[in-house]
Amino acid sequence: MMKKNLVLTLLALILTIPTFAQQKDCPECKEKERKAAQMKMMKIKKATFVQNLKLSEEETEKFWALYEQFDREINSIIEKQHHLMTKYKETDMLNLDKETAMMLIEQNSKTEKELAEVKVRYYEKFLEVLPPQKVAKLIVEEKELMRNLRKKDRHERKEPEFQQNKQQNVIQLQPR
Repeated sequence: MMKKNLVLTLLALILTIPTFAQQKDCPECKEKERKAAQMKMMKIKKATFVQNLKLSEEETEKFWALYEQFDREINSIIEKQHHLMTKYKETDMLNLDKETAMMLIEQNSKTEKELAEVKVRYYEKFLEVLPPQKVAKLIVEEKELMRNLRKKDRHERKEPEFQQNKQQNVIQLQPR
């Protein structure tokens, strides 16, 4: 019964995400959309982690305070990276001047490094409030959740999926 409720809750949350895409193309709307999407994602994460990590009351209280800080820091870094990439999205990268290309490479490397550092720092903090098994489960669950959401998003946009041909060790586009 609980699993059925979780699935229904997740389905309802996921199905409401596309309604935000119908808003006007204004900066205030985009900011509201981004915040709403982040809140919905946090609800999905909470439902998933509560179900799968089997946290005690004490663990829940300490963990969520930390996890919300972690999520804000990660989202802040991703937002910086997204803003930079969006700025150059329509640019012909092969005809960029060398300095701009190097700046993009350095900025991307910097944000990737920041992401890794935040994750390592928070994994250590999570270990202060959760046993290692639950932190490992958290990592796996979060990666799986994000993979599934990206897959769902690609499917909704009818983008081809990449699949690895294990015999030839080649990545191929698979049409839908």
